Amino acid sequence: MYWKAIARVTQTAVLIVCFSIEAAWAGPSALMTKKPTKWQAVTLQFAGPKASQMDTDPNPFLDHRLNVTFTAPSGRAYVVPGYFDGDGRGGPSGNVWAARFTPDEAGQWSFAASLRRGKNVAVELNPSVGEAVALPEAAGSFTVAERDRTAPGFARYGRLEYAGGHYLKFREGPYWIKGGTDSPEDLLAYAGFDNTRSGSQFGVKDYAAHVRDWKPGDPDWGDGRGKAIIGAMNYLASRNVNLIYFLPMNIGGDGKNVWPFAGSINPDGDAANDNVHYDLAKLRQWEILFQHAQNLGIVLHFVLNEAEKPNKMELGGRELTTERKLFYRELVARFGHHNAIIWNLCEEYNLQLDLLPENIKKFARYLQNLDAYDHPITVHHAGEPVKALAPFLGDPLFSITSIQIGRGDIEPVVEKFRKLTREAGRPLPVAVDEFTVTASGPAAIPTDDRVALRKEKFWPAYLSGGQIEVILPGLLQTQDFRKFESLWDYLWYARKFLEENVPFWEMEPADDLLAGGAIYKGVTASVKPQVFSKAGECYAIYLPQASQTGTLDLSKASGRFEQRWYNPRTGQFEGSPQSVSGGQPIQLGPPPSDPAEDWAVLITKVGKGK
Repeated sequence: MYWKAIARVTQTAVLIVCFSIEAAWAGPSALMTKKPTKWQAVTLQFAGPKASQMDTDPNPFLDHRLNVTFTAPSGRAYVVPGYFDGDGRGGPSGNVWAARFTPDEAGQWSFAASLRRGKNVAVELNPSVGEAVALPEAAGSFTVAERDRTAPGFARYGRLEYAGGHYLKFREGPYWIKGGTDSPEDLLAYAGFDNTRSGSQFGVKDYAAHVRDWKPGDPDWGDGRGKAIIGAMNYLASRNVNLIYFLPMNIGGDGKNVWPFAGSINPDGDAANDNVHYDLAKLRQWEILFQHAQNLGIVLHFVLNEAEKPNKMELGGRELTTERKLFYRELVARFGHHNAIIWNLCEEYNLQLDLLPENIKKFARYLQNLDAYDHPITVHHAGEPVKALAPFLGDPLFSITSIQIGRGDIEPVVEKFRKLTREAGRPLPVAVDEFTVTASGPAAIPTDDRVALRKEKFWPAYLSGGQIEVILPGLLQTQDFRKFESLWDYLWYARKFLEENVPFWEMEPADDLLAGGAIYKGVTASVKPQVFSKAGECYAIYLPQASQTGTLDLSKASGRFEQRWYNPRTGQFEGSPQSVSGGQPIQLGPPPSDPAEDWAVLITKVGKGK
């Protein structure tokens, strides 16, 4: 059932709901595919100057700037960057100019669009720079319905935001714990995307093993060209992976096979590369993928630069150049409407070419000024994490960490950063994005030791109050995620233990409460029992080896508690619950089976408040 656009949203300014990405400019009788709904993106399309994506005088990406101000029923205004959209269907030429926006209030919204022209005007933040271009029907209004609590993915919860503590939270939904994949970093080097070609030995990806995971009704393009990568997202979601990490531009980096540009590109990196003309067909295909991932509950972790010096130099090295500004603007304009995004300014910002903290902060400030939604911003590092990230702690520009530890012990790093960020006045979610369990050789090279990852990284990180994403062996070669199925399951079982049973966002590490538990001698760390607690209410305990389970001190916790055993290898509670009394130390006792293995214990108060 279709219904016509309302109010002044007419033939020259058409409101289209992005919930169905195939909705497109349809001329004077353009229709809406859905009634605008809170937390679901809408697109405004305007009939502006005719152009083509390779035009140079003027360049439609750089020498025109479309901004649209959306004003909420409450009076709050959002200035959203718009973009040139060719024919509105992925074609390179046309007169369609668009802006995507996700409303966060129900009721009557208004919009006012401003199109300005001038050399490099697109990257200027000053609203008066350039010359105004007439844009017919540049103002109007539309009505937004209350949120759909049955909508897929994040549309039911709203925006993922910094919430003042150690976990991000959805505006109208739960707190969130990261459990994602860091591989492949060249996720977007997909043969099914237009103009994707190899610049290195890593080639391009076909994700052929995941064609079978595509389902009727899922999005697609080009008579099946989208099925494999859409199927890969389906598979990851089926294993409860809730974040994907990727580079939208890796020219001069490891893969040399991902970029959004339409012009001539030397994949090795070159000052002569054309980084100011964008590939409209490819960007449209990326958006189809990103929207599907969001519908599946997968957060988008955009990593905007790579560690290698040629990649950093591609957009201007340490400088906030015109090309870097335009890159940020195009990504924000086309993808910033998604509810769950993390912007990561650079992988290993201080490796090879050190971008320096003062420059990273300039990049962050410019990006934040473009992003009307204030999505979390972070930066990744190399080397000792406290030294590398200390300049950013307490800075309101940064809302989550992106820590690398190699084969280091993960628990003390997580607990240290919880403490440091609180002391800096801005408690941050502590995310460890690169870690390995390599026994020898380079610490950064991952190995497929799933038991070691479970015991030495997953559970110690989560029960210390942190969160993680996993680097897979074959950082750029990964195409079949099913090969790592038990790893995804182990990752989910650890996260599920917290998400489904305790108020993890109110809990603190409390390892000192447990005495006498066995210490596990691992590949890269000796793991002691972990305790994560909300004092007097609940205690989540991880025993990396349950041959000695030890004594939990509940002397300061009054009342009755229930003790249950949880199997980290199956994700299930086992055995019968036991009743225990607070006000004293308690013996955890033996697990239901397999005492040489790892176990988790959940102890929760019975009759809370009594």
